[in-house]
Amino acid sequence: MPAYVEHKTLVGEHGNLLNTVAFSPCGKYLTSGSSDHSICIWSVHKGSFLFRVVFDSAINILHWHPTREETLICGCEDGSVLSMSDFRPSGFEKKVIHLGVKAPVFCMDIDASANLWAIGVGNQVNITAGDNQDEYTAATRLPPPPKVEAKYTENDSPIRLCALHFICGGHKLIMSYLNHGIVAWNIIDKTITWHVKPPSISQIAQGVLICISQCHNSASSAIHHDMNVLVVNTLQDGLCLYKLGSKKAIWKWDHEAECDVQCPSSISFLHGGQAVVSGTITGNVHVWNMDSKDLYQVLPHGGKCSTSLQTYQWGAWNYIAVGSVLKGQGTYIKIWKADIGLYLPDSCWM
Repeated sequence: MPAYVEHKTLVGEHGNLLNTVAFSPCGKYLTSGSSDHSICIWSVHKGSFLFRVVFDSAINILHWHPTREETLICGCEDGSVLSMSDFRPSGFEKKVIHLGVKAPVFCMDIDASANLWAIGVGNQVNITAGDNQDEYTAATRLPPPPKVEAKYTENDSPIRLCALHFICGGHKLIMSYLNHGIVAWNIIDKTITWHVKPPSISQIAQGVLICISQCHNSASSAIHHDMNVLVVNTLQDGLCLYKLGSKKAIWKWDHEAECDVQCPSSISFLHGGQAVVSGTITGNVHVWNMDSKDLYQVLPHGGKCSTSLQTYQWGAWNYIAVGSVLKGQGTYIKIWKADIGLYLPDSCWM
């Protein structure tokens, strides 16, 4: 696999913790959301600041719509969900998505083929259908996850969503929870088709209670649809790789340090599934080879927890963007890149 080199460092615009970063579908833009209540849009090629939007609440999650050109979805700490598009110097178009629930928005996923959204709001998951006017209303609310035996979790452990993934053309939804493992729902008849629960899997890396006020949204699991696998970042056991539908991990990568500081870390697939990249509690970013399972490269990130992370493939180039947890004017985003043109797989792994 190719080596990643630092491409750009984005600084000077955020004044508090970075909660989320997201590449646009075209790859030209990177957006960042912060506890300072602002969203920034950056040029990936130049590393320059382009646009800012300020809200009344912290930004927990950003998600570019996969098919609607330059449409950005924002989920906030106060429960607001907004669709933004047509960005220009004079402003942008904004539409509020009404869910009928006011609680922190932690995660979301969109299945464009089924025209469905899944939004994690507080301890609930709302499945919404989008029409041509880009207006959304809550259509289905999935039940809470099954209870976990008390000896495997803390007393009164909160139902805390970490990540959502549509599969099977929008008919099923995989949910990763902080304390309640992994649950896959058939959203048509509201039945559970797969559940990995403690002690088979430990707490998923969303953060413990002392961290939750600052580290709400962590992309703590990632799915590769073609390979039919899910990788999960847990607090105690490191990174666990599952075949969809299996309750036993087929591989585990250990954390590089003891989790005495339990900080959420994001995770993603790279190179068409040939690699996995994750943030760590020490701040370094790890790239793991999926074939050999070896640690391929360590990307230094300043000795702090690396929380928000996303990847993007643009032609022969692959990009990794990671936000820091520093506050004030020390907040920054690093972008790494690698030429993977000669390394793309002819067929899917596994």
